[in-house]
Parts: sequence; structure tokens; C-alpha cells
Amino acid sequence: MNRHTITEQHMIQEAALFQAIYPVFIEEVDRIEATRGKLSEFQLMRAAACSKDVMGNLSWERRQTVNAIFEAYIEIYRKYGRESADEWVVLTFGSSRKAIVERGRKFAGERPQTGDPNVESRIEELSRLLLEKEAELLWIHRELNLLQGMIAPGPKPEDGAE
Repeated sequence: MNRHTITEQHMIQEAALFQAIYPVFIEEVDRIEATRGKLSEFQLMRAAACSKDVMGNLSWERRQTVNAIFEAYIEIYRKYGRESADEWVVLTFGSSRKAIVERGRKFAGERPQTGDPNVESRIEELSRLLLEKEAELLWIHRELNLLQGMIAPGPKPEDGAE
């Protein structure tokens, strides 16, 4: 995969974007941890997805950079725990956790609240979209495996027809 070089200015922009959505992420992590304890990787990815909803429309490159930041956080959380992951955020973005959370509060007001009647319809829409995308990914995966099997030398699986 050919990754492009990220300039310092772009990284500063993405860091500011991450700091703006981090409070939403932490709120979601707090909510899930209060219910279920330490989060699984899937739950962390869902919390990250929830927080990324407030980013709005961004270019693919900007989303990839923010995704990489969340992936680093999730990896640290899984290996060393939440305190270490939160400390990594503070050290990486050069600010206290409290300051980051306070800076991001403006985005919390833009996040749909659970009492909003549009939330249920949005959940249904996203669930349907997720099922469609999963089916599409399965189809792509099957086609990829088929094509890889065509070019990979080796014994062909027996189908019992001979």
C-alpha cells in the first residue's frame, strides 16, 4: 500500500480535529465501561465510530489520519489499559485531558441526543446500511479469493465430480 507523507501542518489539523472529537469518544467509553467493564476491541471501535460522527464531511486522507490516531489509542488501551491510553493522548497532543475535553465540549451539543425522534430512524438507516455493506464486502472477499486461487499455483481442491 502506498501511503502518502503527512505534512506537519496536516498533522496539526488532524490533532485539532481529534481533540475536538475526543470528548465524545471518552463519554462513550465511560458509558460502556460503567455498564460492562473493560471494553473489547469491537466496543472501542464502536466508541470511535460514534465520536467520528461529529467530524462531518472530510476528505479520505483526513479520515484515515484520524482513524490511525484511534487505532493507536485502541492498541494502547488493549495492551496497557485505559489510563495508559489516556496518558498517551495527553503526551501526544500536548495538553491535559481536562483541557482537551473542555475544548471539545462545543461538539457535544451537535451530537444527537437519545430523546431525539430522528435518532431511532437514523439507527434503522445505519443498521440497514451496515447489512448492505457487509454483504458487499463478503461478495468482494469471495471474488478476491477466487482470483487469488486462479493465479496461485498449487493443488486444486477436489470437488468430488471426478
